[in-house]
Amino acid sequence: MKVLNKTLCLVAMLLGLATTSSAQYRFGGMMMDHDGMMSDDMYTLSQVNFGFGSARSMAMAGAFTSLGADVASMGINPAGLGMYRSSDVSFSPIMSFNNASHNVRSVGENSQSRFAVSNFGLSLNLYESSKTSLVSFNIGLGYNRVADFNYNYSLSAQSAPSANPANGEPYRSILDAFTAQLGVANGGQGLFPTQDGLICTPANSYFWGGILAYNNYLVDNFEDEYGPYWTTAERIGTNASVGHLGELESRGSIGEYDISLGFNVDNKFYFGATVGLQVVDWSRQYFYGEDYIYNGQALDSGGYPLAEPAAWMDYNQAVNIEGTGVNLKLGMIYRPMESLRLGVALHTPTYYSLQRHYQAYMSSNFEPDGFVTDTLDDVAENSWDFCSPTRLMFGASYSFGRFAIISVDYERDWYNGIRVKNIPVGFDMSEYDYKAEFKQNYKGSNTLRVGAELKPLPFLALRAGYGVAEGALREDKSLYYNSPINYRTTCFSLGLGVALGRFTVDFAYQNIKNQQTDYMFYYAENTSASSVMELFDTASPMFNTDLTRNYAILSLGYKF
Repeated sequence: MKVLNKTLCLVAMLLGLATTSSAQYRFGGMMMDHDGMMSDDMYTLSQVNFGFGSARSMAMAGAFTSLGADVASMGINPAGLGMYRSSDVSFSPIMSFNNASHNVRSVGENSQSRFAVSNFGLSLNLYESSKTSLVSFNIGLGYNRVADFNYNYSLSAQSAPSANPANGEPYRSILDAFTAQLGVANGGQGLFPTQDGLICTPANSYFWGGILAYNNYLVDNFEDEYGPYWTTAERIGTNASVGHLGELESRGSIGEYDISLGFNVDNKFYFGATVGLQVVDWSRQYFYGEDYIYNGQALDSGGYPLAEPAAWMDYNQAVNIEGTGVNLKLGMIYRPMESLRLGVALHTPTYYSLQRHYQAYMSSNFEPDGFVTDTLDDVAENSWDFCSPTRLMFGASYSFGRFAIISVDYERDWYNGIRVKNIPVGFDMSEYDYKAEFKQNYKGSNTLRVGAELKPLPFLALRAGYGVAEGALREDKSLYYNSPINYRTTCFSLGLGVALGRFTVDFAYQNIKNQQTDYMFYYAENTSASSVMELFDTASPMFNTDLTRNYAILSLGYKF
């Protein structure tokens, strides 16, 4: 009987990453790739899409590149700040209602609601003159919620027993992926226990899943004429169906604090600049469980009963990312005639400096009350710096007197330009590797926003908006099966506003749909496969999860 290793080795083993560790295998999946920040993590953190803001801007799908005169302009086109002719303060609380839908059976929690602050803004009119070209000068201080990471997944599926396990066909268990992973560790020599049954736990958390499975009596190591090897043969019967249960609980957001300047020149040209400081807080809890369902007694490949078959396993992981980012926004609006406005804004890449924390543990049935391993905790220095895409925005709006406004925005974001600037020591993907991955897998994306406002009465405004963002994935979406990646977002919004003298009250409802790529919980991809049938030595079923987000926002404003 092996002895559990309850201490970390002092020497960090520089072992491979999921995409680069071996010439024979690539490992990955939503439940496996958590040893570092993956490119899809950085892609997710870089996505703004329709963002948040005031109720008026959200009701018009954020089509404010040319409109201005709203506190949300600080985070969209700061030139709009120059259109204020008085000071203004606004506060916008928001309620979110998020729901996940799947292509398989949903279990547990798949919906979540939260209360937060969407926007706060203060615009101060510091200079006003009708005698100079500089008509007015405004300064703005504000907060915008940039991204929302609050959602839940909970889904399950079942895999049938291997059709021919004696010939090496997989059981479709994550444990089979772990045995392959441990077998190719250490430059192909494998990662095996010492004579007293201990495994030196590497500081690199890439192999922690397999080590936890060993500590949990779920995998075994043997030796034959070819040398030592890992297997699940003594633990999972060949006649086992595998039930898969996956849960993901995500919490957090990105909030941006803005300092803005806005200038009005001759009531025709408006210029602005914003320095944005972002605060990132993103926590995820991953739970993955397997049930081994036998038709009768658990049998090995020779048809003999297993002495101690596995009945279930639970794998728990937690990932937390927090830190800050800084960017600069520059903008201009041109008013060639009273009713027409043309706007352009450039958002520089946001430079993020982030800290990442990871921990994992596993449990199984190998004690009367279940067995739980010690928690492996990544407490080493784990700093990641990267730059998000450059954003370029164009907008045009037209006013039909004081009766109606229509506004259209186009945005281009270069996701292939994401660049990693700092990686923890010992992580064996380089900055160049990330650069190549972003250039190969991502491209510039397009976002269209359309908003309209109708004023049937001088004090009443009715608003609506539509937006769509797509096109960031360079290859066919079926090739992005490592984790659910957002590839298309649509936005529908409605709202109304009431002006009561100096006070304004605005309400908006926004419906956001995030369509995501199909993904696997885990896989061991055989890079030397000669056919598609041989590509995966083991893999979970394919899953699909789409998110629907509903937001209700109220803005209270006062002009002074």
